[in-house]
Amino acid sequence: KYALIGNESTCFCANEPGQYKLGTDACNTPCPKNETQKCGGDSAASVYDTEVTAPGPPMSIDIQNITETTIRVKWTAPQAFTRITGYLIKANIIETYADFALIPLEWQVSNDTTESELPNLQPGSTYNISVAATNYEEEGPSISTKAETIIGTPDPSPPDIEIKERHGDQMLVHIPKANNVNGPVTMYRIVVSIELYQQGFITENLGNFTFANEQDLPYYITAELATDEIKNDFIIGDEHTYNGFFNAKLPLTNDIEVSLGVVSQKNHVRKIRYAESTKKIILNINEPEVISPMVVGLGAAIAIGVVLLLIGVGILIVLRKRIHMVRLERGSQSMPLSLSEPCMEIENSGFLQDEDERVDYYGNLK
Repeated sequence: KYALIGNESTCFCANEPGQYKLGTDACNTPCPKNETQKCGGDSAASVYDTEVTAPGPPMSIDIQNITETTIRVKWTAPQAFTRITGYLIKANIIETYADFALIPLEWQVSNDTTESELPNLQPGSTYNISVAATNYEEEGPSISTKAETIIGTPDPSPPDIEIKERHGDQMLVHIPKANNVNGPVTMYRIVVSIELYQQGFITENLGNFTFANEQDLPYYITAELATDEIKNDFIIGDEHTYNGFFNAKLPLTNDIEVSLGVVSQKNHVRKIRYAESTKKIILNINEPEVISPMVVGLGAAIAIGVVLLLIGVGILIVLRKRIHMVRLERGSQSMPLSLSEPCMEIENSGFLQDEDERVDYYGNLK
């Protein structure tokens, strides 16, 4: 607040004018650049009120303990000040991966504090951190530095893989572009789940195809692709290696579920997030890539045999019906003949018939 000038050019700053006050005649040395003003005397100093009440800037600033959403800042008090009632800390965004606007943040702390933790920051973002001392409502000049928060888990969840077609032990898919507001999208992972008795997978147990076989796990990472490798459709099961992951052929006897994982990496920090299981089952078609002539011939022979068998059964049924009709016609023609023959009428009377007397013709001739 006060400037003390002595010995023509020596200048000091102080918050108090001093305890001893001398007369104005003690300061008789004119200032070198302005002779109308006095710059002290032989044993005295001229005191000028600068009328500056705002504190000076803090002496230093240091960033410590950075996390995904917090930064701890530490500073030293200003060297020049009249009165310090508190400190004002500001965090202004410089660079971020967020797709929404981030408002500037401010914190007011007491004058007996020289460090503070700044919360509610955006992961993977660069901020300009500034600290200024205040004298009630008056804010002094600030000291600033840059700080970057650690990247966070990718958000939102990765999109679903688009299934285009499947032929036997291979599948053609399209990988859509993923968004991430907490950091960069570095790589894409394709996860294959063989649906046996359960659906989904445990992320801590995810590994390559060899690891899955050794641990008897029904899921594995079949490929890890860079961002420029997803522009074209991808074939699952082509038996190539992608960033250390072997793209094995798919089994022909099980249903398959495929899902996407997003890898975010920056400043030696890696965060991975896998899509929530959509329970989307790709039914197995069990059709080989190339059908052999033997299979075609065998299928044709079976088809012809079935057709001939059906024809034979039909002919047999027709013949049986014709034979039955002929028998019915013959039976209907024999019935009138049996009725035209003479029949003996029998009278059911209650008497015995007299026997005819036999005539002895031979005895009579004698």
